[in-house]
Amino acid sequence: MSWPGDSVGPEPAIPIAPGRPPLIALLGPTATGKTEVGVRIAEQIGGEIVSMDSRQAYRGMEIGTAAPSAEQLARVRHHGVGFLEPGERYGAGRFARLARVWIEEIEARGRDPVLVGGTGFFYRALVRPIFREPPLDADRRRLLGAWLAAADQERLADWVRVLDPTLAARLPVLDPQRVQRALEVAFLTGRRLSWWQVQGTPEAEPIRARAFVLELDADLHRDRIGGRAERMLDDGWEDEVRALRAAGHGPDSPALGALGYSAVADWLEGRISRADALACILRDTWGYARRQRTWLRHQLPADTVRLDAAEPVDRLADRVLELALGSGGSGTNEIEGER
Repeated sequence: MSWPGDSVGPEPAIPIAPGRPPLIALLGPTATGKTEVGVRIAEQIGGEIVSMDSRQAYRGMEIGTAAPSAEQLARVRHHGVGFLEPGERYGAGRFARLARVWIEEIEARGRDPVLVGGTGFFYRALVRPIFREPPLDADRRRLLGAWLAAADQERLADWVRVLDPTLAARLPVLDPQRVQRALEVAFLTGRRLSWWQVQGTPEAEPIRARAFVLELDADLHRDRIGGRAERMLDDGWEDEVRALRAAGHGPDSPALGALGYSAVADWLEGRISRADALACILRDTWGYARRQRTWLRHQLPADTVRLDAAEPVDRLADRVLELALGSGGSGTNEIEGER
């Protein structure tokens, strides 16, 4: 299929305005300990955390998304955690617009924003701003949205893979929210969403940030994912899913496309056993983590600092602050703990 502007050439550089010092951005795949390290960093500099997590934003999903605990929230103020209803859409564009407001408010209080999370596209939307929304006819969008909501979601995901293979290859999960967004833009503008992401006019100036990535050996990473999933089930994940279902949030809810929720729902409804649910959670979460590992390895700038997440939390926090606030370091593509 031929689309207007398919031959887009190299991604254009976006100038970064000088002045503001780079923000600390702590990234990493799921289950690498970003939350506690981020809290320690923010505590030491009198900072506040801006969450770059696409699922921790939803209320009532604290267990299954490994959201910051009440104790962590009490220690450091967080923005972007537990503030949306599960039926609301939350993509990179909305995050970036909200995050810029949060950052300005934090700095106006004389404090330092610390970006923490594993949703790479959220980080990218700040440092390489997302395109300005093209005009979409409201009536056509409403009718298309109603049709998409009633259609078979897996079939629609297959459409995205055919219509926009570049986008599909980049996305870690083709959940209903991402599928609807990709098809809306393609059908209503005549151009792929991936084209707009490269060629569209940025809606804001880039935020300057220094990226620090927590990494783990693959075997240890799998073990951490397994241990965390078991704790989530022990801590009442099924009660969380039961409450969401009772509130009317079904499998097509934007939030309930989050990892593990469908497996827990299948267990609750007797379609699979608890052991089978755990096996599904481990399989899907490790698959997601592998995609995150790949994205974070190849989509970040050369001065990204990569740290061994097996190191003690305090040591990791100190290392980030030493490099971010001290000489700044030269950056490395090697894991600090392996040198």
